Amino acid sequence: MKRLIQHLFMWAVMAAGTGVVASCDMMEQDLTDCPNGLYVSFKYDYNLQRADMFNDHVGSVTLYIFDEDGNLVKTQEESNVGASMPLSSPGYAMHVTGLAPGRYQFIALAGQRPYGDMMQTGRAKFVRSDISAGAPMQGIEINLDKGGVVAGPDGANYYSVDNNSLPLDTLWHGMLTEPVEVYPVNSNRAAYATVPLVRDTKHINVALREVDDPTTMDIADYDMYITDHNSRILWDNSLDETDPVIYTPYATWNTDDRGNALDPNGDVLDGVGRIGHADFMTSRIMFHDDAEKDGHLYIVNNKTGRKVVDFNLPDVLSRLRTSDELHAYSEQEFLDRGYDYQITVFLRGGELQYINISISVLGWTKRIQFNEL
Repeated sequence: MKRLIQHLFMWAVMAAGTGVVASCDMMEQDLTDCPNGLYVSFKYDYNLQRADMFNDHVGSVTLYIFDEDGNLVKTQEESNVGASMPLSSPGYAMHVTGLAPGRYQFIALAGQRPYGDMMQTGRAKFVRSDISAGAPMQGIEINLDKGGVVAGPDGANYYSVDNNSLPLDTLWHGMLTEPVEVYPVNSNRAAYATVPLVRDTKHINVALREVDDPTTMDIADYDMYITDHNSRILWDNSLDETDPVIYTPYATWNTDDRGNALDPNGDVLDGVGRIGHADFMTSRIMFHDDAEKDGHLYIVNNKTGRKVVDFNLPDVLSRLRTSDELHAYSEQEFLDRGYDYQITVFLRGGELQYINISISVLGWTKRIQFNEL
């Protein structure tokens, strides 16, 4: 014990002599480097990988700060721009200062680049409501650009989503409504909060194959559509499903197989097999108890006018959820966690035979026969 006391005394004398004794909790010290105000972190682990991918995926975040009554106090945006990549740092937290002592709630909207940059592109845009200080949090909403009214393949009318051959900007939504206490400046205490994010935009790749004669496939012979009611996202990430919208692919192309095509009997055909491809991006996909409210995928042969594919999109995609044996996802949780789907459609003589659905990141695949749909 005597030796321990001697060591502690010597350390204290040496530290005092070099001026390294400093604590944010001690009186009469220089506190300029002490944490103060509010530090808000963000996480994006609500995905099928169950990994926090915020630093890798998100390039810009806008934080809406509300008082305990839900009225807007302040908005702050931070982004990766050029060589400055603050959001890429594993220890990133947005530092908010100037808040009066009190309890605060948060809504976050995030993307891969600054919101102002997203508004300058030719693609369909997720336009945020313009709210000012004092406005209630319920005033926040995001509206996807809609064009004119067009007839869908089912005969109903829809607002078109005009993508101008460009994918949608990625959109994340986050909310923390459990109030966080912010302390007075002279208390030398910082406040900390973490806002979880959910990705609302979905990428869907559709591949089209012909079984009888794979050499005849040409994506130009088919028109593809996704219909839904998901263009208006509300403050709590729920949807106002009033307006019906129709999406078309932002990109289509053909690819060739590496070897000669085979017919259903395994006989070699002249030429190589071809695969037609189409890429979609949509807003949040919802699974409803009433299947009539669900979105649909349609594929139409534009030479014959025949509708060769018509199926319930959230129902088909969510059938992959049973591939994860460790986690029992509901249909909606699976759709919210997933964001990059592949659907391969197999036709035979122009008629739908079966589909494969998959998620490439995890290697999950499920085959669905036409008579199941």
